[in-house]
Amino acid sequence: MSESKMNEAASRSLGSANSYAVYTDNFDPSQLNPMPRSAAREDWGITGKEFEGFDVWHCHEATFLLENGLPLAGTLKIVCPASSEFMVESKSFKLYLNTFDMCKMGKTIEEAIANYEQQVVADISACIGAPVEVKFFKSGEDRTLRGDPAGAAYIDLYKAISEERLAELEITDYNASDFYSIVNDAPNVGETANYFTNVLRSRCRHTKQKDTGAAYFTIKTKRGRVNTEELLKMVISLREVNEFHEFCAEKLYTEIMKNPLIEECCVMLLYARRGSLDICPARATRADMISSVLRSPKLYTRKSMGQ
Repeated sequence: MSESKMNEAASRSLGSANSYAVYTDNFDPSQLNPMPRSAAREDWGITGKEFEGFDVWHCHEATFLLENGLPLAGTLKIVCPASSEFMVESKSFKLYLNTFDMCKMGKTIEEAIANYEQQVVADISACIGAPVEVKFFKSGEDRTLRGDPAGAAYIDLYKAISEERLAELEITDYNASDFYSIVNDAPNVGETANYFTNVLRSRCRHTKQKDTGAAYFTIKTKRGRVNTEELLKMVISLREVNEFHEFCAEKLYTEIMKNPLIEECCVMLLYARRGSLDICPARATRADMISSVLRSPKLYTRKSMGQ
């Protein structure tokens, strides 16, 4: 098969070769596409004042050059506040970061990394209208701090519910249309419960491609105990929802907090990498409820179950 025929065949599923390729030796912030958070929040009746939180991005293919042409490669972690007016559309984020691939950022490794981090901070902050934090973890860095983004105290919902009961569950809502009673009322009994599941799945609002990952919850009740079956069903209900990751987290948080028996809550969605990026939105009643390993730009976040 000739190259032209091969390219024609590939384009049927991959699209135009120009839709992802970047050929430049200068970083280009014009690639970034800012999108107003309010546009999607209005669809769900969310204002953004209901929670605190962050969008944590990991670019696992971050790379750039020294002045002598030597490339550096590693993972770039970017922490954006959920309170910013705008967020970055993910494909434009990838294209922007790709413009650094052949860009010379400094004479020494230390200088190049510092220049790279400072430039990304400046460009992303300008794009979303709020300050961001970044950290570049170079390949082979022996001081990299690793940790489970959600800690070791989270219980798998598939273990919290017996196998017999899991087999009996009737799951029919895949479009987040039902109401879920997350707490079973119990007088004089309250709890703080930590659960996770790796069956998180939703679809991109624009392309309709599937997005998968792991969902982590911390729920503190005023009274009563968390209904694990209802919590699992709520996560599953996102399965055919066409929405960006950030707003899937916000919908889960606001729906959980509608229950008057719940005092506070934290939702962390650790979505799997697509292309060179993964995004991990976290929303909570208080920012300090969010895992420090996830929210701190200084800590390298190890992949979690489902990522």
